[in-house]
Amino acid sequence: MTVDVRAALPSDADQMAELINRIIAIGGTTAYRTPFDGGKIVSEFIGPELAICCHVAVEDGKVCGFQALLWADPTWPGEHRLPADWALIATYVDPEAHGKGIGRALFARTAVAARDAGVSAVDATIRKENTGGQSYYARMGFVDYRSDDETVSKSYKPV
Repeated sequence: MTVDVRAALPSDADQMAELINRIIAIGGTTAYRTPFDGGKIVSEFIGPELAICCHVAVEDGKVCGFQALLWADPTWPGEHRLPADWALIATYVDPEAHGKGIGRALFARTAVAARDAGVSAVDATIRKENTGGQSYYARMGFVDYRSDDETVSKSYKPV
């Protein structure tokens, strides 16, 4: 398998929406509950105001995963506000492609972008029932730092 990891483009948005919508339909691994369209992918992952990077993994011309890194929102009104020099990560891999190294390939690019941007820590907040996601982030070097009834938060310090 040859997977190309590159910056996400607006032209990737429809395939990215298809991928995340399949994950939402399966349930249990993402906090998102409503489907995406290409426009929402662009505004949430590819080009939001606080974006650091968004990468796609492409195999045979098809998006098989994507990962976004965004600065923590310093005006976040909810619980668990993070320092402004922290970033939030989100990873989505085609369920049929798990275990093929796609997440690792995406994170290799994202970790460099985090370091280059001066991120002090990356937060991955994962649903507790998403044991695969928790294991993935642990393998990438994330460590637990907070949990509640529904989620576990892990952090990674870029070097």
